[in-house]
Parts: sequence; C-alpha cells; structure tokens
Amino acid sequence: MLKRLLDATGIDMKDPKIQWELETDLRRMDNLRHENMPEGANAYAVTVTPSIQTYSRGLHRFRFEIQYGLMNGDRFEPLGKSALYQSETLPMI
Repeated sequence: MLKRLLDATGIDMKDPKIQWELETDLRRMDNLRHENMPEGANAYAVTVTPSIQTYSRGLHRFRFEIQYGLMNGDRFEPLGKSALYQSETLPMI
C-alpha cells in the first residue's frame, strides 16, 4: 500500500465543513488505482488547493496535485511528473 503525505496548507482547515468535504475526497482518493505511478514508488505527496473552476462558499471542491515518489525514512524523493485531479474526477465511493 502506498503511503500518502498530505499538504493542505492551501485551504482553511479551521472550517469544519471544509474539513469534512476534504476528508470525503481523501476517502475517494483511497480508491484511485495509481495505474500510472512510476515503478518503485512507495508513497505519494498530495498538495490540496481550492479548485479555481468549481470552488465556492457553499461548495468546497479541491484541486489535488499528486507526486509519486520514494519514502526513505522521513525523506520523500519525487519520481516522474505529478498528476492533477479535481474533486469531480476522483472515484465515487
């Protein structure tokens, strides 16, 4: 199983509704197949930002930049190019 490293500094984690919607998207992300990850990757770093296209006050949608890599101890080494996802493109649960 891949280890996920999350960077959510780009969103307001003090708002419980935003937290709940992000947690839902992260559960959906657990169902990604990671078909295009580089060989040897054992982790992925996710940077979360508000979606420029679909984010609003009542509808919190996010943009996820996923970078696969190797986790050596507490050090992450990126492999390959990053992949971009939106809340709307994650698998349904």
